[in-house]
Amino acid sequence: HHASHSLHSRYARTLHDLPWQGSTVELRLEVRRFRCRAHDCPRVTFAETLPAVSVKYGRQTSRLSEAVRLIGYVLGGEAGSRLSNRLGMATSPDTVLRRLKVGPSVAVRGARVVGVDDWAWRKGQRYGTILVDLETHTAIDLLPDRSADSLAAWLQLHPGAEVISRDRGGIYADGATRGAPQAIQVADRFHLLCNLTAAVERVLEQKRTALAKAIVLEPVPEPTPPPADGTPKAQSRLEKDREYRRQRRVDRYNEVIGLHRKGMSQQAISLTLHIQRKTIRRFVRAGRYPERATPLRRPPGVNKFREFLLRRWGEGCHNATKLWHEIQGQGYTGGRSTMAKFIATLRVPGTTYFRTTTAPRQKKAEPPSPRQAAMLLARRPEKLKPDQKQLLAKLNECCPEIPILYDLTQGFAQVFRDKQSEHLQTWLDQARGTGLLEIGHFCDGLRRDEKAVNAAVILPWSNGQVEGQIHRLKLVKRQMYGRAKFNLLRRRVLPYVAAAVTVAPKGAP
Repeated sequence: HHASHSLHSRYARTLHDLPWQGSTVELRLEVRRFRCRAHDCPRVTFAETLPAVSVKYGRQTSRLSEAVRLIGYVLGGEAGSRLSNRLGMATSPDTVLRRLKVGPSVAVRGARVVGVDDWAWRKGQRYGTILVDLETHTAIDLLPDRSADSLAAWLQLHPGAEVISRDRGGIYADGATRGAPQAIQVADRFHLLCNLTAAVERVLEQKRTALAKAIVLEPVPEPTPPPADGTPKAQSRLEKDREYRRQRRVDRYNEVIGLHRKGMSQQAISLTLHIQRKTIRRFVRAGRYPERATPLRRPPGVNKFREFLLRRWGEGCHNATKLWHEIQGQGYTGGRSTMAKFIATLRVPGTTYFRTTTAPRQKKAEPPSPRQAAMLLARRPEKLKPDQKQLLAKLNECCPEIPILYDLTQGFAQVFRDKQSEHLQTWLDQARGTGLLEIGHFCDGLRRDEKAVNAAVILPWSNGQVEGQIHRLKLVKRQMYGRAKFNLLRRRVLPYVAAAVTVAPKGAP
């Protein structure tokens, strides 16, 4: 630990530095090596270090290493390497990840208001836990598993939590109670509304016959006339694929029902057929094969300019490009391909692209599924579209339980909007009085978690921020193709910490 002035030799050291105008820069330094004059020291010679420039045995300057680490934090290994090479900082994907792993770690701290939820390593099989500071909107830690023991241990190691926002699962409720018994637990409002909607859906799954009567007539275009020779129209490839996929779903449904009737449990069926238990439960409760709802497609944007286009066509303008430019001046933002489809129907007799009759035919629309009906009941009245209001009126006529369920869902949402916890007890008594078994089970769950539900009514905290952090975690995980280990994933999800890059004082060698 004494300065030595006995120069032994010099050697060259090459360091890669930040690029200059896009060109790669190398620093070639001449470093001195000294003799150690202490006879009892096993080291004969030693080299001088350059703490203001690079670390020991480093091949890059500290500022270049920090830049590569920042790129790795944002993009990962492969994408980070490609960007680094393009910017003149030639480095390999392994080096990018190595810089990220050896960088300064985040000092995990506790928080006053903590949000906790699970995230999937692999959906349905393995889960982890994320903890978020709801006041600063940042993730504070990741846990590799989903268990009450790990959450309780983390809360005991980082005391100070006063409010814990969580979902309705019993795992986190138990872990929060053991780890921070003094904290107020808050049930997530979104999950509460989802649980009620699911209970309403289970009620409506037994009312499919009544739902089938709630059909709203809607106008449809006239069908294309059959060929003149009377031959049947050939089935398109899209229709064949659609029919094939439906048949596969029907076979899977029959297979599930067959195993259920043989006495197999839903979990055993799930392991046998590799289907989610939620799907199996829906199949069993449905009573018959649940047809998929027809997707709602918006009419093409060119439909707004129908009258103008037909008038211009009658005037003799048959150029699709010219017509496209004309309606662009009137505010059309679509592409030319839609115009081409419209012009093609005008050129071929007997085909139609737009409905032109003043009294269109009517056909029966598909009845709403239990899920669609449940979502309709949960929607705010002021956000209902005219066709949805008409469908709701039909449902009220066809199913006597619909008005009861509608009042329950709207009343439950109003409890949270008013932030009056005493109204919750009134709602529970009203829900109990309906005599619906599924709603009763939902009320039992609320009573078991009564304190957390009351806190959700009064307090402003919820798990919305946590869901956003989970979405970000999924994006980072997919950037790494799902092959990253926990330590690397944790490094990239938690807030970035800049390394302390020292700068040599002015005049130093």
